[in-house]
Amino acid sequence: MKEGKTKIVEEFGSEVVLHFKDDITAGDGAKHDVIKNKGSICCEVTARTMKYLNEKGIYTMFLEYLPPNKLRARKLSMIPLEVIVRFKKAGSFIRRYGGNDGEDLPEPLVEFTYKNDELHDPLMCVEHLEILNITTKKIAYAIMEEARKTATSLKEFFDQKGFELWDIKFEYGLDEEGKVCLGDEISPDTMRLRKSGQIFDKDVYRKDLGNPMEKYEAVLELCRSIDL
Repeated sequence: MKEGKTKIVEEFGSEVVLHFKDDITAGDGAKHDVIKNKGSICCEVTARTMKYLNEKGIYTMFLEYLPPNKLRARKLSMIPLEVIVRFKKAGSFIRRYGGNDGEDLPEPLVEFTYKNDELHDPLMCVEHLEILNITTKKIAYAIMEEARKTATSLKEFFDQKGFELWDIKFEYGLDEEGKVCLGDEISPDTMRLRKSGQIFDKDVYRKDLGNPMEKYEAVLELCRSIDL
C-alpha cells in the first residue's frame, strides 16, 4: 500500500484500487486541510471523465467506480512528471512569463514539471527528461501527443456545458506492455475551470475565496451527464 497527499493506492496483481482521501493541499503541501466529502467528489469526477475519455478512444487507467471514494484501475509504472496543458495564461505561467489572467494562448501548450515538492516541481524540457533518466524522448513525445488530445476532448466537453477549461494537469504511467496510459485523477484539483468570471476549481482554496466544495459539487453535477 502506498499513501500520498490525497490518495491511498492498494495493489492487487495487475490492478490497483485508488482510495481518494478528503485531504486538500496547495503550495507543495504547505497549505493542508481535510474537507468532508472532498475525496468522494474527486473520485466520482475522475471516474466519469475517464469513462468519457475511454469512449473517445483515449487510454486511461480507469476500470470501475467503487462508490463512494474508490476506483479500480490498471496498475501503472508512474512517471514522476506533471504534464500541464494550457489553453490560457494563468498561475505559474504568468509568474514566469508575464501576461494577463485568462489571456488566450495561440495554441495548446504542453509543459512538463518534475514531480518533487522539495524542488517545487521545476519546469523541464524533453532533453532534461532523457538526460536525468526520467523517461525517453520517444515516451515524452508520446505523452505530449496524448495530453493535447485528452485536454482538447475535455475542453470540448466543458464547452458544451458553458464552462471554460483554462488548463489541466495530467500524470502518466506505463502499463505492463510499456504503453503510455493516463493515470492519477481528473478533478477540480487538477484543472482550472471557469464560467462567467466564477472559479470552479482548487483556486477557490488556494486564494481563500470561500468553501471550495460548493464549486466542486457543481463540477460533479456537470459530469453526471456521463453514465457510469
